[in-house]
Amino acid sequence: MDFALVVHAAEKEQEGLTKKEYDYLLNVVGHTEEEIKELPVEVAKELVSNKAELKSTKTVYENIEQENDESNGEQVSILGTIPSADIQLGGTVYKVTSDRSGYNKYYMYGNYRWLKSPFYTLVDKMTIGFPSSSGFILPTSNGSITQHQHRYSYDFYGNGKWVDTAIKYSPSDWSANAGVAGSYDLRKFSDFTLHKGYVGQYVYVRNTTHGDMNIKLEYGHKSISGAITVSVYPAGLGITPTTTTDTKSYALTLTY
Repeated sequence: MDFALVVHAAEKEQEGLTKKEYDYLLNVVGHTEEEIKELPVEVAKELVSNKAELKSTKTVYENIEQENDESNGEQVSILGTIPSADIQLGGTVYKVTSDRSGYNKYYMYGNYRWLKSPFYTLVDKMTIGFPSSSGFILPTSNGSITQHQHRYSYDFYGNGKWVDTAIKYSPSDWSANAGVAGSYDLRKFSDFTLHKGYVGQYVYVRNTTHGDMNIKLEYGHKSISGAITVSVYPAGLGITPTTTTDTKSYALTLTY
C-alpha cells in the first residue's frame, strides 16, 4: 500500500473516520485521496452509510481570471469576481440510497476554502441552485426544509489548525424546487485568518423522471456593509448581484 495512503487513512481515523469508511470512499465511491482529505468527517460518514455513488464533481482553483479559447483565440471569462488566487471552490453530486418509495435520492454538496485572508469579514453565503423543470424537490417537515447541513470553520492564524463552528441543519434561504443557501459569519482574529465551509442538501426526484441538468453552486462575499440576498433565476437559486457583493460560481452536470 502506498505510504501516503496509509498516512491519510491514519489522519482520518484520528478525526473519526475509520479505515473501512476511508477505503469505501476511495475504492467504491471513487474519490481521490485529496478529495477524501477535504471532506468534513460528518459528511464522509453519511456518504458511506447512505451507500453514495459519485455522479458529478468539479473543483475550481485555477490561479487565473481568463484563459484562451483555442478554438478561436478569444479571451473568455471563466471565473467570477473573487480572484481564484484567493478562494477555492468545489462541488459534488452523489446518488444515495433512497428512503422514499418511487423516488431516487441525491446529495448535492458544495464547499469553499479561502486561500488568503479576505479584508472584509462579514456574513457570506453559498447557494446550490437547480432549475425547477428538473423535477427535483426538497424534503420538508412541519413547514421547514430538512436533510440539510452547512458549517463554517476558521483557521485562527492560518497555520492549519481549524476550528469548526456548530453545524446548521436549516438553510439560510431556500426556494421550492430551486435550491438552498448556507450563511457563514466570517471571523477575523489576525491578518492571516483563513476560512472554509460547506453546504449540503438531499433532494428527491421521481424514479420515472430522467434527463440532464446543470447545477449551479455560487459563493457570495460581502464587502463594506449590508446583507447578501439570494434570488431565483431560470438556473435556480443564486446570489443576487450588487455593487458590494463579489461572487464566484461554477456548474455541475448531472445525468439522472
